[in-house]
This record gives sequence, structure tokens and C-alpha cells, in this order.
Amino acid sequence: MVPWRCARGSSLLEAVIAAALLATVLTGVLPLVTTAVAGTTAARADLVAAYLARQRLAQLQALTHASLPSGVIADDRSRLDEAEVFTPGGPGLQPTGLTPLQAPTAPWVDWLDEHGAWLASGTQVPPGARFSRRWGIVATGAEGCLRLWVEAAPLAPSIGDRVSRAVGLQCPWGTEVP
Repeated sequence: MVPWRCARGSSLLEAVIAAALLATVLTGVLPLVTTAVAGTTAARADLVAAYLARQRLAQLQALTHASLPSGVIADDRSRLDEAEVFTPGGPGLQPTGLTPLQAPTAPWVDWLDEHGAWLASGTQVPPGARFSRRWGIVATGAEGCLRLWVEAAPLAPSIGDRVSRAVGLQCPWGTEVP
């Protein structure tokens, strides 16, 4: 039979060894956890940016663009740079060139929060903005078709220089795509 004091000391020694082993294992696992968290954050930002780009492209494609016997009719009055899309008083589908994609140019840029909710439009980044979204419209000249370009990007510097793009060719309804 082991004296009571010896058993008590060996339990303390076992606890110290177990704590040392646990600390060693956690030290090895901690970098993996931080890498996984950073990767998940970047992946989430990529997914939200891709969704925001596709969302704006769908909104642009929903604007009126039809071919009638009198010619091509295109929406030239809808605003997409407001919280409520399709409000009057904007440029609609007027060609912009690629300038709005090179730098924030009102009204072809908006700022969104971490969930993709609209915050503001214009060249100044508002507080709470986590994503920027810019779009441009290029007239192709063929049958009145328009090339629609949308870019959405997270603003967090730790995520890197990630940009999601959505591109579409919008030909007037009633014409054949060239």
C-alpha cells in the first residue's frame, strides 16, 4: 500500500505533466485555428462581394431596354444609387464608359455594410461601409447592345485586393444577340 502523502504528490506531478502536454498541443493548434478563421473571413467577403456584383447586374438588366419599330428604347431615368432601387432621377442605362470602374464616380458607386445593405452613394466612404460596388455601361454599337460591368470589393485591408466582377451583354428585347 502507497502512503497517502506519496499518492498525493504523484497526482500533482501527473497534473503538471498533463498541463504541459495540453499547452504544447494548443500551441501547435492555435496557428491552425487563426489561419482557418482568416480563411473563413476572406471566403465570406468573397461570397458577399460576388453576390453584390450579381445583384447589381440583375438590377441593370431589369431596366427597360427594348427594340421597337421606332428604334431602341432604353431606360435613361432610373436611379440605382439609392436605398430603394429604380427611383426616378438617375442616369438609367446611359453609357458611362469604363471610368466609373477605375475610380469611385458618382452616381455609379455605392457603399454597403457588412451584410450588403446600402449605406450611401458618392465618392466619400461613409462610416460603417464594408463593401464598395461600382458599375459601368459601355455601348457596343451592335444592334443597340450594351455591355454591363459591375465590380464589388470588400474594403477591409486585411482581406487583400479582392474584387468580384459580373459582366453581361444587354441587347434590346426583341433583337438577336450578335
